[in-house]
Amino acid sequence: MISKKQRILFFTPFATRTGSEMMLLYILQRIDRSRYDIGIVSFAQGDLLAEFPSDIPIFVVPRQYSFCQKVQHHLGINPTLQSLRKIARDFKADYWYVNTMMLPETVTVAKEFSIKVITHFHELPLTYFYLNSADMKNIITYSQLLIGCSQVTANAIEQAGGKNVALLYSFIDPAKVIRRPERSAKLRDALGIPEDTFVWVASGMTSERKGFDLLPDIAEAIDNPKVHIIWVGGRIDDGMVYYTEQRCANPKTKTKIHLVGQQKEDYYPYLDIGNGFLLTSRQDPFPLVMIEAALLGKPIVSFPSGGISEFVQDGMGLVTDDISVGQMAVAMRKVMDGDITLNSQKSQERAHEFDVENGYRNWTQLMDNL
Repeated sequence: MISKKQRILFFTPFATRTGSEMMLLYILQRIDRSRYDIGIVSFAQGDLLAEFPSDIPIFVVPRQYSFCQKVQHHLGINPTLQSLRKIARDFKADYWYVNTMMLPETVTVAKEFSIKVITHFHELPLTYFYLNSADMKNIITYSQLLIGCSQVTANAIEQAGGKNVALLYSFIDPAKVIRRPERSAKLRDALGIPEDTFVWVASGMTSERKGFDLLPDIAEAIDNPKVHIIWVGGRIDDGMVYYTEQRCANPKTKTKIHLVGQQKEDYYPYLDIGNGFLLTSRQDPFPLVMIEAALLGKPIVSFPSGGISEFVQDGMGLVTDDISVGQMAVAMRKVMDGDITLNSQKSQERAHEFDVENGYRNWTQLMDNL
């Protein structure tokens, strides 16, 4: 007997190059069209939409309202819910696959139309703060499947009352991680980093969750002119970021900090400048950048912020016992001074365990089980 195709509508918040959205791109570039009819809903007109297969229907739902939509909203008509309801009628899906917990409106509308929901969590409890309790309960109790991107994420979902929880580790496409040593050398020269300098690279949005505000404290704890720290990532426009930028520009330390902003073409060349990789997050479910850094053979030093503790093994670097700047500085010195055994080949082999082929196969098994 030939089973009918499943119709799945995937939801993504921004269609930008965040780890969770890149993972969704990898899935949809490989998805078996003989088994699935698919569509994509984005809540922003992000540049990643151009990279999805061109035959997949794309719907954009407004969250930033035009003047007319603001008038509608003032009159009691929610343009976001209105758009989702139209999509529910036009694309009759068996499942709505919501690739984040941060789109609670989707579950509200799915319930109205009796559409089954899969919610893929790429968040830990610090992010739960952004949902009200009713929306959180709705997601936990209505979703037919709740997927955690790491074991610590899955555990948190269960602690929140989730009953049907599965684990799917986040993954990368190793083919995208391309070394360009000549470009890395030029970027290093442009930053004025001498050859005899140990360079640490960190990557992420300039948020409190990512620990951006701790950067000057870490630099002061190291206080070494032969150590430079590069932060790669998009800038959030808030007071904490301004304060931290001022501290980086006027440091009380000999350690030099470089804030190079969000990168696309030069992302991997910047990452490859590093002799080591720093993860300063207070909470991070399973950051793809740690896999990328390991694939490049970089030793990792991190706080115990979540999925990193499930990834880093002996020979790959150090995870501190606590979120402590002092402990991080000690760990960094151990790496720089050669006080611990490091094995770049082991790091690369570990990274390949989380490649797109393994990840897509595991995702398919979850869908089959469902």
